[in-house]
Amino acid sequence: MSARHNRWLTEQLPDWERDGIITAEGAGRLRERYAVEATGGLVQLIIGAIGGLLIGTGLVAVLAYNWDDFPRWVRLLLAFGPLAGTQVATWFVLQRAEAAKPWQREAASLLQTFAAGAALALVSQIYHLPGRWTELVFWWCIVSLPLAWVLKSQTVAIAYLIGITVWTLAEASEQGPWGAADAADIRIWFPLLLSGIAPLWPGPTLRERPGASGRFVLAATTLLGLFAVAASAGVLSGGERQSVFWLCMLSCVSVLLFPLTQQGVSEPLQRKPQVVLGGLVLVGLALVASYEGPARSLVAGVRAALVLPWCWFLLAVVICFGVFAFRRQRYAVLAVAGLALVPLLAAGVLARDASGWPVAIAYSLVLLATAIGLIALEFLGRQGAARIGAALITILVILRMADADFSLLSKGLAFICIGAGFLGFNLFISRRRAAVSGDTAI
Repeated sequence: MSARHNRWLTEQLPDWERDGIITAEGAGRLRERYAVEATGGLVQLIIGAIGGLLIGTGLVAVLAYNWDDFPRWVRLLLAFGPLAGTQVATWFVLQRAEAAKPWQREAASLLQTFAAGAALALVSQIYHLPGRWTELVFWWCIVSLPLAWVLKSQTVAIAYLIGITVWTLAEASEQGPWGAADAADIRIWFPLLLSGIAPLWPGPTLRERPGASGRFVLAATTLLGLFAVAASAGVLSGGERQSVFWLCMLSCVSVLLFPLTQQGVSEPLQRKPQVVLGGLVLVGLALVASYEGPARSLVAGVRAALVLPWCWFLLAVVICFGVFAFRRQRYAVLAVAGLALVPLLAAGVLARDASGWPVAIAYSLVLLATAIGLIALEFLGRQGAARIGAALITILVILRMADADFSLLSKGLAFICIGAGFLGFNLFISRRRAAVSGDTAI
């Protein structure tokens, strides 16, 4: 069952025990089998994060006051003093072990993260160390990562993910003859940095999972980082940025198909941000490719991408994730992921100087088939997404109607009919789901 159903069951068990519907032993077994995901609570997370943020910001302001008037030894003391103080606070929190409240862990870890970053920045300023600001961000992330593990801090984990994404985007902008000569190869570094936090996805015990905010940030930063790697892959391999379009599609598929346990598969869609973000961006790119110009560029980009090692790495990941998704019977996400295969097939069939119209038309048809498939899967009792399929058909029809050579009156009447049909279909789906009393997840 999904986590929401587990929570509902846990809330009902005391009443069932009191009414004699179930024994205490049976209730205990149900609690053990359908355990509720342990979380610190959003309020406690916010309290710890805000407190740590305010104190950390105050420390920076205090250190900046009359900084130039201090001798070097005082500057070093001010640089490392807060860091030592936050380490003492962290030690006290660790001594409390499981008795420490979530907001205490969050505040201590965030304070030490700020203190570590301030110490790095101040030491580099005191001794006039050369380098770019991205190097400071890189080492700040590295020294802060252990706090996410030791204190089980979701705030520091989120900050780390944002930090490595900012660093990756900045390094990607430095690629090429116009950038810095010592720019890092993010094709290697981003996966390594991401692997530092990726094991937190199932949780420290490999059973629990991070909260919704942590999952969303993990999915979003992973997608942005992969886009940055795609943008730089062609430049680093001596190719062109023409390959970025298709590499971004493959990146979306790798995020969309990220392996899940059977319990994760059964969870509602809103608890799987990697499916939402990866699927929405992939569909958006496919809609762009349903026009002649972008479709022609996309096919040319496939040919340019197939000579890049990063492309083959992504293809290997997509194939592995796809096999796992098929074994989990995640047919809906596989149908959406198939959108990335259209330009690959077209590149093998069409001539190099061919028009982009065949690919654009093919994308319109494949998008329509994907939408119908999402609707059909739900009516066949499989894991589908009828509302998403209906929305995709609506968007596709609107785009084609906007391009059509019809009068404004005809288009207006058509849009009214489309809107009414979309609302009516959603009402029908809502009533059907209420009757079946089951949520659709993909």
